Amino acid sequence: MSDESATFSGEQSHRTKGLVRLTMACNERCPFCNVPQEDYPRLTPPDDDVMAQLDDFVSTGSQTLTISGGEPTLLRKKLVALVKEGRARGIPFVELQTNAVLITDEYARELAEAGVTSAFVSLLSHVPEHHDALAGLADAFPRCLRGIDAMLDAGIAVTLNPVTARRTQALVADYVEFVGTRLPRIKFISMSAVQPHGRARGQSDLLLPDYDVLKTSIREARARADAHGISLLNPYCGLPLCVGWDDDLDSSVEAFEAEGGGWRETPGLDNVGNKAHGAPCARCALRTRCGGAWHDYWDVRGGRGLQAPLPIVEPWSPGADVAPGQLVVACKCGVSEAALAQIDASSLPTRWVWTDTLRRGDDEALLRSHTTDLALELDSVDPDAHRATLTVLRKLIGASASLQPQVRLRVFLGVRAGPDTNPAALLRVLGLGAALGVDAVRVLDGSPRCRKVVEVFRATTSGFDAEAVASRAL
Repeated sequence: MSDESATFSGEQSHRTKGLVRLTMACNERCPFCNVPQEDYPRLTPPDDDVMAQLDDFVSTGSQTLTISGGEPTLLRKKLVALVKEGRARGIPFVELQTNAVLITDEYARELAEAGVTSAFVSLLSHVPEHHDALAGLADAFPRCLRGIDAMLDAGIAVTLNPVTARRTQALVADYVEFVGTRLPRIKFISMSAVQPHGRARGQSDLLLPDYDVLKTSIREARARADAHGISLLNPYCGLPLCVGWDDDLDSSVEAFEAEGGGWRETPGLDNVGNKAHGAPCARCALRTRCGGAWHDYWDVRGGRGLQAPLPIVEPWSPGADVAPGQLVVACKCGVSEAALAQIDASSLPTRWVWTDTLRRGDDEALLRSHTTDLALELDSVDPDAHRATLTVLRKLIGASASLQPQVRLRVFLGVRAGPDTNPAALLRVLGLGAALGVDAVRVLDGSPRCRKVVEVFRATTSGFDAEAVASRAL
């Protein structure tokens, strides 16, 4: 692995990075800035506070010290001193987050000699007027390019960070083409997008890109990147997987951290207060690898452009065993250790346990495992015949309900029904499923009369997923 690749690999993971903000002052005024200087009564912390941040970073044993702001290059002497101190303490990678407009050839050499290994530069667009408008600074574009060239000449690896906004959403592929042609030494681009925080709060309709446009633009950009040997990264502040990234999970921070970081300890998916899943996410097999979309995107755009790129196939449906992205483990008479071992050994994003019984303790075992979805199949519509199983199910749903959507155990309840099924009893089971909080109820191999009961129930129970379906046997 080259030094440049090693640096970028270290910077990809939240687990190996630590952020020190040297100052919150900035010479640009980006309309989308999520940490605007006006939010900070004290723009530059005392030197002792900065050193305390460095001490905390060193104590973690992390790999990449990221020096950010504001704009850290405003404080040249302090910046150089902090870089030297970090490298002297054994930190292997020092990343500088910068808009690059102040960086000259001399400044770049000084940073490289101090120990800066990489830079994360906000080149916001390849179109000068778009870049300057998004940077909030006249003539920022040529100065940013000058700074990038200077750092590359000094041996500092550069990753670009175009923060895609509504005005640049259709130009993403052209941006990559520009980089490949004008800046061929750059091999990494982090495809951020405007997030509705900081200055962008309340301006989502003007600034947030349209995902229906971006899902095409991103795929075109990825094709251009491949042609130029450029690696694109979908960062946490990037896009949901269905917006052009569903077939490249290894390049999406949320996805590869969710897979590599343990089932319910996933920093890339720690999005409380920021993102949410919506209706299109409910049946997505990639749910466990994606944090969803910003709350404002659901509120302002209604989730436009978001849809499940890889729908789940429920275990009782034909073809479930070979559906891409999912594993189905069937077990009768309760959840076995062997079944859970098979689940835990899998790396697929959706992992079903399909059973006809839940015994005491199965709820805790399921939640400890990497099970993502439960299909519970009852052989009759008589709840009394399944009282013990339903008691465990109630505990399981209650324990899982407080988790974020991408790590919550999704529960599907299947009920066998035939020509002699009592409609009132079937309605009771449907109502019980809704009351328990299962994600869906399926009436398996129901008669025409059963199907009619389900239609009536759905019409009178707003938003609940109930359906009569043909099925295979457990």
